[in-house]
Formats: sequence, C-alpha cells, structure tokens
Amino acid sequence: MLQILRYTAFYVVLFLLLSSCAAIKGVKEVSCHLVDTISQQDLHLATTYNVEVGNSVTICCSDRCFEEIMQLGVNGTNIYFRTVTDKENRIISQYIYDNNRKLLSCLFYFVPNEFNWVRIGREYKFNSKGDIIKIINHEDGYSICCEQAMYIGDRYSKLKASKEYPRRILNRGKWQGKNIWEYHYINRKKQNKMLVIDGNSGKILKKLDVIITY
Repeated sequence: MLQILRYTAFYVVLFLLLSSCAAIKGVKEVSCHLVDTISQQDLHLATTYNVEVGNSVTICCSDRCFEEIMQLGVNGTNIYFRTVTDKENRIISQYIYDNNRKLLSCLFYFVPNEFNWVRIGREYKFNSKGDIIKIINHEDGYSICCEQAMYIGDRYSKLKASKEYPRRILNRGKWQGKNIWEYHYINRKKQNKMLVIDGNSGKILKKLDVIITY
C-alpha cells in the first residue's frame, strides 16, 4: 500500500512538472500585441470632434475597434477622454486632453474581462507645452507579457476551471522579490485559486487558495 502511494505521488508531481514545462515551452509562440507609441495625430484632439460636457461621441464602432470621446468638467475646467479599444487583442488606449485639446497623459491597458484592467507598456505624462515630463514603464522587470501570462494560466487551468464561472483575472505583483503575474480563476468546486507566474521565466512558482471577502 505504501509503495502504491509513493508511485501515485510521483506521477502527480511528474504530471504537474510536465504541464508547467509545456506551458512555458508554448508561451514563446504567443504574440505580444502592445504598441505603446504616440503618433503626432494623438498629441492634439481634432476640433472636428464636437462633444458637449457630460456627453460622449462614438467615433468608431466595429467588430475589431471601438473609439469614443467624452468631455467632463473637473475642478472648474473641461477635459476630454479619448478611449480606443482594440477588441481583437483586448487592449485599450486611453488619452486625456486639456481644455485646449492638448494631450495631458496616455496609458494602455490589457483587458481580460470587463472588470479587470491591467496597465501595460509605457504611460506618458505631458506639460502644457506638449513636452513629455514623465514616462512610467509598466513592463520594467518583465519578459513575459500579459498575453503570455494569460496563455500560461489558461493552459494550466483548462481542465480545472469552472465552466459556470469562466472569468479569469490577471494582475501584476511581487513574490519573494520577483516580479510576477497573479492569475486568478474559479475551479469546478467553486473555489478561488491563484497561480503565481514568474514575470521573466513564465514558470508557475506557486498555486494558492484565495479567500475573497466583500
């Protein structure tokens, strides 16, 4: 009986190692679609886009793209929000303009689902002259991009995840001094699980039970 238990434990560990290695091997074939550059056209919001305070205007709406402009009153001045959604790659580009339609900031998100936005690429901040005054690179310390992290998590959880609650959540984090991806899913027993994925090697470092309180 003891020998059978030893063999069972061995094959369980072997299976986990092989599944982890397979995920890491295949991740190199997954493309990272982020383009975090700003064009000359993005620096100014065209005056042809007329939108009243508190309202929004849809510029583009298709199966692949959605673009919207909104104007809001903030602290006695008006600002414009321009949002461009790449539906195919689940990437949102968000531009904020001042009252003169000059770009104030720009940042990019990866959106695994409607409730989960992950900052990706470079975030830009500008002064009133249009000069870049600050750049925050959210990819610093990461070799594995968001799409690759999702691939690793999806591949590992494919046979374990609940079909009733299929939503996945992805976040950045730190674990034992390493840059990691936190991949959350719900298993078939309706338990919340989290994978700790190394942000550089793509290796699954830890599998955790997560208790969510509201």
